[in-house]
Amino acid sequence: MLILATFGEIMSNVLWTILGAVVFCLVLGIIVLIHEGGHFFFAKRAGILCHEFAIGMGPVLFQKKKGETVYSIRAIPIGGFVSMAGEEVEFDVLKDFTKVRVIIENGKVTKIICNLDNPKYQDLPVYDIVDYDLSGTMEGLEDELYIVLKENEVETRYVVDRAAIVNMEKKQEIQIAPADRNFVNKPLGKRFITVFGGPMMNFVLAVVIFFILGLFQGYPNTKSTKLDEVDKAYPAFAIGLEKGDTITSINGVKTNTWDDISSILNQVSTGKDAEGNPYNGKLIIEFFDESENKSVIKEVVPQTYLYNIEVLLKYDENDPLNTILGVYGGEETNTKTKSYAAGLLPGDQIVQVENVTINDRNDLLAFFSGNNLTDKKTVTIHAKREGEVKEYVVEINSDDMLESQGVPSVKMMIGISPEYSVDFVKLLYMPWVETGESCLTIFKTLGLLFTDSTVNLGDLSGPIGIFTLLKEQTKQGILNVLYWTATLSVNIGLVNLLPLPALDGGRLAFLLYEGITRKKVNAKVENIIHSIGLILLMGLFVFISFNDILRCFK
Repeated sequence: MLILATFGEIMSNVLWTILGAVVFCLVLGIIVLIHEGGHFFFAKRAGILCHEFAIGMGPVLFQKKKGETVYSIRAIPIGGFVSMAGEEVEFDVLKDFTKVRVIIENGKVTKIICNLDNPKYQDLPVYDIVDYDLSGTMEGLEDELYIVLKENEVETRYVVDRAAIVNMEKKQEIQIAPADRNFVNKPLGKRFITVFGGPMMNFVLAVVIFFILGLFQGYPNTKSTKLDEVDKAYPAFAIGLEKGDTITSINGVKTNTWDDISSILNQVSTGKDAEGNPYNGKLIIEFFDESENKSVIKEVVPQTYLYNIEVLLKYDENDPLNTILGVYGGEETNTKTKSYAAGLLPGDQIVQVENVTINDRNDLLAFFSGNNLTDKKTVTIHAKREGEVKEYVVEINSDDMLESQGVPSVKMMIGISPEYSVDFVKLLYMPWVETGESCLTIFKTLGLLFTDSTVNLGDLSGPIGIFTLLKEQTKQGILNVLYWTATLSVNIGLVNLLPLPALDGGRLAFLLYEGITRKKVNAKVENIIHSIGLILLMGLFVFISFNDILRCFK
């Protein structure tokens, strides 16, 4: 039986991993499609020639040409690009060639074959190149592009079609880019919106997803204390609370709104009640039982999280001190917590923190909800295990870090959530508010890299970390996946706006410089800066991915 159970668990993990991989590709594919679609849409509106629209990077898996653009899907499901004429230093397609074959239709050259060995065009004569202009001017005249070819000492000037194709290799072809179709020659405003269009569409996607979530999930009704859901893994379910019940008071304090419940839980998380009396580790909850149609009073021990050290206090009412440790997130995540890394284990009893003696849970709550850890990187904890007291030095999550993630240092939870209902007024503004809040969280998180010494580049997540997150959210359902899709879209949009070379923000910085000084940065210099930036970003990408892999092995 044990072998069958183990095999079933392995198969379950394999299936969730496969499903997670599918969701990962779909989510990132949609985000990249929307981002690159923003660049592509505004480039086309500006009349910029787009050579290729690609989802993914690396080798081509599929491609199809429609109109003047090649649409492709590439092997590595990370990123994508829109190849625009003149976005970087435009190369001279005929620079390294002295002889060509040409196809002439209606008096114009429509294709220039540089690959003379291409068997498809062996019947065409070979010409010497004398002179050519495949750029022209911004006027866009029909006959200004030309090529002068020589055969048997006779030179002939041919008009080149503005959409002519140059065959470089057997399957590599590129459309020529007249001056008026080049990114670099477009007005500053059109270039700016073309670059900004990518990140902008990431924010639009987030707003749309938050709107969909609000439409199907609704928003919490904070004016009521009626329960929408009671989590079976939390103590509220253990005392008989169910969906539809209404909480009428906690510890004798009337609860008329959901904010009243939150306020009471926040107050007791300090170790004292609203009157300043010591909190005895239990809550007395009065609620109206919908199924029994009567009022009920029950005692419950909340689940308590100490986020500074990533510890879950056991909510066993038979524990005399209420200091038995669980591990934040459950025992299966032991290796991912700072407390476990320091050596603490479920079952340990905290008896001292720094120089403060811990007699009961009140002492713990008072210590961690106060300002005792300000400017500290570690905290010294003495804990009893099997009758022996040992000292542990735990690296802490700073208050600044917790605040950036919207997490308190101490949090009481009993596993209840309010009723949700569709509010069409909130639908008009909440998607924008939620997108803004996501931006603010990302700004705060990035700021910690410079202000909090306990946070470093190794804490950032790359594709492997995102895959792990999405796999876990897939288990929670489509709404969770949608929420994280919106959050990731904001993340990608915001990071792309950072004024760093090779990112959209770096290109926008050069455009802003041009707008202020009325001088263009030398194209070759800008291209070199972006190339160096790309190399550095790829190095950062590898570093973050390596740390993701190490976390997986742990």
